[in-house]
Amino acid sequence: MAHKYSCKKIFGLITAAAIGISAIAGDFSIGSFDSLITANAQSDINGHRFLTENSGYRLYVNEDDLSLVIEDKNTGKFMESSISYDDGKSNNIWLGAMKSAVVLSLINNNSDTTQADLVNDENTKTVTYNENGFTAEIYWTKLKIGMTLEVTLTEDGVVARIPEESIKEDGSQYYIGTVRIYPYMGCSYLDDKEGYMLVPDGNGALIYLDDKEGRYSSGYSGVIYGTDIGFEESTAETLLWDRYNTITDAEQVFAPIYGIAHTDDEIAFLGIVEEGEERASIDVMPNGVSVDYNRAYARFVLRKMYNQPTSVNSTTGSLHVFEDDRSHSDLQVHFIFLSGDDATYAGMANAYRDYLIANGQISQTDTSYKTRVDFLGTERENWLLSTTPVVMTTVEDAKNIYSDLQENGVTGLLTVYKGWQDGGLYNLPISKYKADSEIGGTSALTKFIKEAAESGNSVYLYNDALLVNPDEQNATFNTIKQVNKRRYEATTHAIVYDTFMYLTPSRSDYLLNKFVKSYTNKGVNNLALAGITSTSFTYTYSGNKYTRFDTAESYDSTVAGLSESTSLVLEKPCEYLWKYTAAFLDMPLYTSNYIIEDESIPFLSIVLKGVVPMYGDYVNFEANKKEFLLKMVEAGVYPSFYITQKESSELINTNSSDIYSSEYNVFKSTIVEYDSELRALSEKTGGATIVDHKILDSGVRVVTYSNGIIIYINYTQSSQTVDGAEIDAMSYLIK
Repeated sequence: MAHKYSCKKIFGLITAAAIGISAIAGDFSIGSFDSLITANAQSDINGHRFLTENSGYRLYVNEDDLSLVIEDKNTGKFMESSISYDDGKSNNIWLGAMKSAVVLSLINNNSDTTQADLVNDENTKTVTYNENGFTAEIYWTKLKIGMTLEVTLTEDGVVARIPEESIKEDGSQYYIGTVRIYPYMGCSYLDDKEGYMLVPDGNGALIYLDDKEGRYSSGYSGVIYGTDIGFEESTAETLLWDRYNTITDAEQVFAPIYGIAHTDDEIAFLGIVEEGEERASIDVMPNGVSVDYNRAYARFVLRKMYNQPTSVNSTTGSLHVFEDDRSHSDLQVHFIFLSGDDATYAGMANAYRDYLIANGQISQTDTSYKTRVDFLGTERENWLLSTTPVVMTTVEDAKNIYSDLQENGVTGLLTVYKGWQDGGLYNLPISKYKADSEIGGTSALTKFIKEAAESGNSVYLYNDALLVNPDEQNATFNTIKQVNKRRYEATTHAIVYDTFMYLTPSRSDYLLNKFVKSYTNKGVNNLALAGITSTSFTYTYSGNKYTRFDTAESYDSTVAGLSESTSLVLEKPCEYLWKYTAAFLDMPLYTSNYIIEDESIPFLSIVLKGVVPMYGDYVNFEANKKEFLLKMVEAGVYPSFYITQKESSELINTNSSDIYSSEYNVFKSTIVEYDSELRALSEKTGGATIVDHKILDSGVRVVTYSNGIIIYINYTQSSQTVDGAEIDAMSYLIK
């Protein structure tokens, strides 16, 4: 039974019981609180009093700011959610953020923002304690803002939650912009701790907990599942000679995770955003960014600012305004704690894999080795008043390539056929199964897919279910508008088609199901899905506003339905779709190369290896193919090639002009070489998972599999000796 009492009274009762004093307050007897304390009360830790414990951890709480200490019972080491050392440099606002369990940014009169916390702003707290933690009803009396914080000690750590229905905005001046829950969990001052912070940038990165000496003015901030185009202005990259893209896009945040490891204390946590992730970002701030503390946290966005044009002509001006209605979702972070040898990024990855499997977010699929060889069928180039086809790889070409590779020992291929549809690669959306006659037509393509399957190969038809090409199809209806009621246009500055629009999720669902029905009626069902797999957005349609929660829910329903009637592989899927895919296509092997990141690591690859097969970006377009091969070896990722029968120069006047090297005759030997080498490696690792990954001072990386196989990867320019084995420069060794 839970009892509502003030923090001071509860802790007074607990203290009294600990020293043998019988105490009764009202109708509440300390005897009914025996489950909350041990026979010998635990000592306080940095102003935090013992509350409860389980088999692995003890939970302590500060009654004033609700900050926490989580202690590992086996080692005695602990992590705090607030600073324990004040360097005297921070003002009250920063100190409030450093100590409070909940930190808000508030919108003041639709313009300015201000911080609200549990230290500086007048508030009341009604705390209900239970055997696993507490519930705190918080109300900022002057701001007229309120919410409930629920903290639960679990077998693997702590869950912190703010229920949607508890959030109150009773005033007319202040509204909630963002919410941070325990933003300083695991924080450290300058280089007081050894270790690092996990950054979910691309495959994964680390920021070390060393003294950054004030070098950085900003940290990492990545929106979970990518930027919300419902608020962002559509911009095209800066192009060289108005034609060539010279800037690589930042990598996406595929999974709602972050973490901190104190390797000297052998304690770490992995933070998983379990609720509200569709409207949240992961922020990782090294010391020197505003304050000298390292911290990582999730920032939930309840209201977002956007530009509202003041007239029909958007060039005449606009106003910066916030959303009228906040987002509606529970906000929840699960802190999984790790200790000993598991208190590393590899331990975090293993814990995340276990978590995903236990929650049905991933399941075991066929991870047997296959080289991925994709084909481009047809493109279009301008011709007089219309466009004309540019045929790159026909069905007959594809069959011949398959035969030639098989003769050279390459078997069991996975192929994504792009540009197979009538009208070419960018005739979007696809509503029916009709192959371009230029590649051989529907019958020939169907026969090729079936024959390939009989030979142990898998051919998937590529379908970008997000885009509509207004130059080829009617885009007047069923396309989204941003929150400012302006139709969203994705500008590319490409040669033939320079503008695309986004379909509404319901339209994507309708067209996909229509296509799949006509496709499976032919006796084939392999589908490579793109677009909706890596995108989520806020939008308006027919006067109604839809949030990213709505979009993600719709896409989840669509992909779930498709998975029942097709064999699906997904291109760059967000974490909530991983359970539906037979393979992860285009797994990044690098990060965005931000200057604040100290190391890139194959975090997501460690999570998925041995459970879901992963395919990297195209080898064709990697400048340093030797290093890229080593990256694939390190991450357990399979190779991908984008192949055409004709020379890539044929594409110079198409939207695919960036494909500068794809001719099969050029890459044949590379495909054979990669297949032979990586297939042999895969035979040794089998279906094993990666259980450990280390970065040695020598520059060698060590990957350990669950079946005992150890792989040493040497990225340096000189040979290195590790564990008695010599690894040549820019090479790897299997032990």
